[in-house]
Parts: sequence; C-alpha cells; structure tokens
Amino acid sequence: MAVLDAIISPAVAPFDLLGLELTMLDRVARRAASPLLIAYTFAGRFVSIGRYHLYSGPPERGGINVMRRLTGGRVVGAGEGWLGMALILPSRTALLPERDAQLKPEQIMNRYARGILRTLERCDVKCFYPGRDAITFDRRELAMCSFETDGQGAMIFEAALAINRGLEELMHDLERADPDGQLPSAMYGPEIATKLVREIDRDVSSEQIAGALVDGYRDQFGELRVREFSSDEAAEGVRRGAALADSGWLTNRAPDSSLNLAARVSGQLGAVEAHAAMHDGRIDRLVLAGDIIANSPGVAAFEQEVRGSRLEVPSVSRAVVKTFASGENYFLGLADLTNLVQLVMKLS
Repeated sequence: MAVLDAIISPAVAPFDLLGLELTMLDRVARRAASPLLIAYTFAGRFVSIGRYHLYSGPPERGGINVMRRLTGGRVVGAGEGWLGMALILPSRTALLPERDAQLKPEQIMNRYARGILRTLERCDVKCFYPGRDAITFDRRELAMCSFETDGQGAMIFEAALAINRGLEELMHDLERADPDGQLPSAMYGPEIATKLVREIDRDVSSEQIAGALVDGYRDQFGELRVREFSSDEAAEGVRRGAALADSGWLTNRAPDSSLNLAARVSGQLGAVEAHAAMHDGRIDRLVLAGDIIANSPGVAAFEQEVRGSRLEVPSVSRAVVKTFASGENYFLGLADLTNLVQLVMKLS
C-alpha cells in the first residue's frame, strides 16, 4: 500500500466532496484505504465557511454560493479561481517522523503545510508558513489552512489556495452572499493578501497547480500514487453527501434567539464567540462559534460539560481543563485556554 494516494478531481459538487471526505476519513481510519490527498475545485464562485460559523442564509445569493467545510477556521473562497485540497490521515501524526510523534495540536499545521510550500516553490513563489492558519508570500496571505480530527482520531487537513481569485475578491463575494453580515471577515487589501497569478505574472490553471501539489507532497513524503476514486468510494460519497445536505448541514449552526447571552472577543484568527441560555442561574445551553480551529468531538464535549454548571470561574475552568488540557482535544484561536474561560465568563 502506498504511503500516500492522490486524487485530482478539478470539478466536484460541494456536498459530493463532503461525502467523499467523510467516506475516506472512515476508510483511512479503518486502514481500508491509504492516506489520501484530494485536490479539487467547484464550478461557480463560493464562500467557504468554517464548521463553527453561525449562518442562517440561503445556499446561493447574488450568484455566490455558500458551503460549510468539515474543518473550522476563517471564511475563505472556493470554486472559481481557488484550488482546494484535503489531506486525510488515520491520525494527526500518521505521515510524520517518529520525532514528531508528540507534537502539540498547534504544531500540526506547520508540518502538513510544508507540501504546499514545496508546491508554491515549484511555481517560483517562495512562501512562508508563519504559524496560525495562513501561508504567506512577502507577508501577504496566499493560502489558508485548517484541520479537524474526528471521533476515531482520523484527521483531515484542508487548505484553500488563491490562484486567480483571492481574499480581496472574497470581500465582494461576502457582500453579495451575506448582506446581513452574519459571517465575520477581516478587510483584505493588496497589502495583506495576494494570489498566485499576481506573483508569477502569468495565468495558470487549477489543474496545473493540482499537479504541482501532487509533486510537492511527493517531495515531502516520498512514495505517492495517483489514482481515481473507486466506484464504491464515489457511490458512498454521493450517498453521504446527500444525507449531509438533507440534515441541514449548511445552517446547522445558526443565530438562535433562544441563546440570549452573547460574548465576542478578537482571537488569533478573527472573531470568537460564545452564545448561551441560562436557567435558574445555570448554563442551560452553550454554543461556541466563529473563527476557531478545533476538533468537533472536543467542542461538543465542552458544550455538554458546561450544561447545568453555574457561570462561575471554577466550574468553567474545570470544564475547560477536563475537555482540552490533555491535548487529545484542541481549541485553537484564543492562544491560551484561560482565554476560553474568560470568553465564557463574559456572558455574565
């Protein structure tokens, strides 16, 4: 079995992609498939929102589509002008050398972003991963990264590369797709954001960059086999994608008037929010939202852990420590876990 398989699917429907990602997470976790790299794009223009953003709008408005990823992180672009990639592994450190076996969650993206850096270097653009979620050229953001670890421990590392549309265009797309301003976003200009065609001063296709991406990760990990999805994988992906769409995935985290307490802080990636309802002085329900990178089992466990607790520092601290201190679960975007405690306490 190859160290890494790669599948180049330049055009795929968003829910088919999500279904394929879920399918392959399961198969890779069970060692029924090799670790997998998927390179893809969508037909049309998309705003790609993170797992924890609050959104209640339609899937399309003003010619701009909205999709929700499996991973957290910032709002980014997708589809026309962007190349997406997903690296699916049985564990967070599956392809890394033994010396990296005990990496902290906040160090993970540093390792898996290196294949993207090699890819862009092949395009004569020497980029840098300064930490957090961005890959930059000359301090301007060119790509965004995120990752999710499921209940089996399998990981998906995702990235969006700006080819001939970038974060500057994202601002205009958000104005059309989200006129109510539910989705947080920084103001991007040419001084803080760029795109590949601007830096290489020539047109390039997503297929060309997808091929370079395969070479970049082959450079990093060695053995790599390019293949297609099997008929079973494709069929299961379509089925799971349709089930996810039917479940209301796009708006499964939406503004909720019953959560009448809200707190918001500026985090490392952007805005981080907590929304809650209280009953008899105790937390009845809590929802974390915004520009955070966290594993969904950990977020769900924390939201459940604080239910019934008083909104007091000792009880909130105990829930944070119990859920996230071991490192098995992770919550990135607020630097220190004490800041998560402070965010929740701002609800009082």
